[in-house]
Amino acid sequence: MKKLVIFTVLITFFPISCGYRGYLRWFRPKTTIREVIRAKEEIDGTDNPARKHMILKGLRDGLVSIDKTVVKDIIPSNNIDYEFCVVVDIPYEKGKVECYIYSKNLYEKEDIKTMSRLEKGKSVIDAVGEFNRFFTLLDEAYVKIELINANITLRGEK
Repeated sequence: MKKLVIFTVLITFFPISCGYRGYLRWFRPKTTIREVIRAKEEIDGTDNPARKHMILKGLRDGLVSIDKTVVKDIIPSNNIDYEFCVVVDIPYEKGKVECYIYSKNLYEKEDIKTMSRLEKGKSVIDAVGEFNRFFTLLDEAYVKIELINANITLRGEK
């Protein structure tokens, strides 16, 4: 009986304490940047629009994890829902992958502190966020990826 009460309390109050979206993040599958790039190559290799849609839907359903990456730049956001953006470069066999990471809520104290402590070329971060889109520009990057609602953790200095 005691275990049932504890279980009921956890199930009831845990989602309330961390918010609905935070609660759902616990159950979403995580992927790496390499898996995201493989999905991009599969999208580019198929002519079937339904297949492309299913691959993108699969990416959006999960979370993308970036580990131990050096911050390239901190810039004002191009996305209207966010204030700032952290840019990182990740090496890949076919060229560098540039990731634009938008923190999930800059109005919370901890997120502002984390963003303010980042330094270009020195800070090493981990990030977990939701895949938003691929995009390309005329530069040397193989592909650019946008992650939104991300949690950024400062790991230290390079």
